[in-house]
Amino acid sequence: MKETTRLLGFLLLLALFAGLGFLFGRKTAPRSQESQVIVRTDTCIVVDTLCVSTPVFRYSYIHDTVRTYFTTLQHDTVQVDVPIERRVYAEDSVYRAVVSGWRPRLDSLTIYPTTTTVTVTNTILPKSAKWLFGITAGPSVLATPSGSVHAGLGASVGLTYRF
Repeated sequence: MKETTRLLGFLLLLALFAGLGFLFGRKTAPRSQESQVIVRTDTCIVVDTLCVSTPVFRYSYIHDTVRTYFTTLQHDTVQVDVPIERRVYAEDSVYRAVVSGWRPRLDSLTIYPTTTTVTVTNTILPKSAKWLFGITAGPSVLATPSGSVHAGLGASVGLTYRF
């Protein structure tokens, strides 16, 4: 019974060391970098104010006419057709304004254009070496021909090739 308890304790200790070695190796071992690409995206949004004090007149046309009555200085009423004009103010693709009415005129124009700049940076990490040389440590179990079992911690130097 005592030997079974001792063997069970030994196996638990062996499993604990194997688990700790596995976790330590996962945290300290270099990751495979053969196809690793790091993508970093920066987005910059800028809102500018564009003030146009004298807009550039492009063209106008008569949109509609309205019949109205005006009173003259001699207190006479006259029927008049008033043209409803539509004027377009534009400069390249910076701004465009359309004004309608009787004798229309655009006094000023303020525009808030939004400029979005997206920068994408791709960083490709180099491939790691195929041949690796290192020191390893971990639990070891040794069974002798006489039937006794020895357990302990051991270290070794190794050379590995990565496929």
